[in-house]
Amino acid sequence: MKIGCCTNMLPKTDSNTGYEYAGLIREAGFDYLELPIGQVNELSASAFEEMRSYLRACALPVYACNNFFPASIQLVGPQVDRGHVRAFYQSALERAAQLQCRCVVLGSPWSKSCPEGFSPQAAFQQLAQWCREIGDEAQKRGIVIAIEPNNRQETNMINTFAQAVALAKAADHPSVGCLQDYYHWRMEDDTTDSLLEYGGDYLVHSHFARREARGFPQNPDLHDEIYFSALKQIGYDGAVSLEGVPASVERFPEEAAAACQFLKQMVLK
Repeated sequence: MKIGCCTNMLPKTDSNTGYEYAGLIREAGFDYLELPIGQVNELSASAFEEMRSYLRACALPVYACNNFFPASIQLVGPQVDRGHVRAFYQSALERAAQLQCRCVVLGSPWSKSCPEGFSPQAAFQQLAQWCREIGDEAQKRGIVIAIEPNNRQETNMINTFAQAVALAKAADHPSVGCLQDYYHWRMEDDTTDSLLEYGGDYLVHSHFARREARGFPQNPDLHDEIYFSALKQIGYDGAVSLEGVPASVERFPEEAAAACQFLKQMVLK
């Protein structure tokens, strides 16, 4: 498995994307970078090219992207600006392709939340249709979409891996799979049953952070053993991205190196 690091939860940088951490992330031992494509998509053309040049110099690939849609874009409900949604995801996926990204995570809990008084069943069907449309655009660019379950404190839609699989099944698209996030899995007090049942067919990406303060891991616990054992049982050989919050900017290099070593040890056990 490849081990990467997300930049969306790191202390903010001038670009609001966190790409400036790429050098430190490479030095910590990570195999790749995961950027917030929603924020990348909002960069000017010149700022985007500046970022690409910086990343080429760092020689750290952008294997994945997350934070697909900003909070200003709603995917479900009675008033969805479909033209705006389409324009945004087409532009975002094009930039992801220019970064040679292979996987884009559809988490965006704010965009997936069902408005009060709106039918959850209708919202689910809207999400399925969006996944099909986005899957078409992703497929053209050699990108896979990973539907992320987010815990119920963040959204009222798609909270578990089983629900993400149900959405992927409804979308029925070859370029749409699922992500399992360890932090959300723990926040939901979920089991690995659905991961073991469906992961072999649907799991395309994974995130990891401690349940406590969404922090960086250093030492394993029982839940870690259960989670990584499930990944191995289903034959998962994809990527695992650290998506957490460091204690501080100053301690980031030390914490990142320890977390990277931890994750690499877990996948090798």
